[in-house]
Amino acid sequence: SILRCCRLLRLVRIVRHLSQMRELTRLLEMTGGCARTLFWAFLLMGFVMTSWAILAVEVVRPTVVELADVHGEWADCERCRRAFNSVFEANLTLFQTIVSGDSWGAVALPVIEFRPWTAAIFMGSLLTIVFGVLNLT
Repeated sequence: SILRCCRLLRLVRIVRHLSQMRELTRLLEMTGGCARTLFWAFLLMGFVMTSWAILAVEVVRPTVVELADVHGEWADCERCRRAFNSVFEANLTLFQTIVSGDSWGAVALPVIEFRPWTAAIFMGSLLTIVFGVLNLT
């Protein structure tokens, strides 16, 4: 118990020294101040991505199903076959493809090569999410 009190006193001493570092204090204050803005930016990004995901499920999913069933595309990729089966999976696919920039060749490119007009959905979501929403934060 005495050892715990000594540790607490050391912790208080460290906090006292941190308060003397004005730059660090200012940085922590600014981080706290922008938390509300970041929350709304993430909420907006989620709304925009979900809107594109709903459109992708309605428009891109039939193309994915046709490519998988009729043309045998994605025989070795189970995730690719169900990439647009639901709004949640479409959100994951769009996040992986657009925000992370990963796996454009796995799902998006075969779909665009098969039906070139679907590029409007992928490019539209790319433009609104990356250049619109992510540049706000």
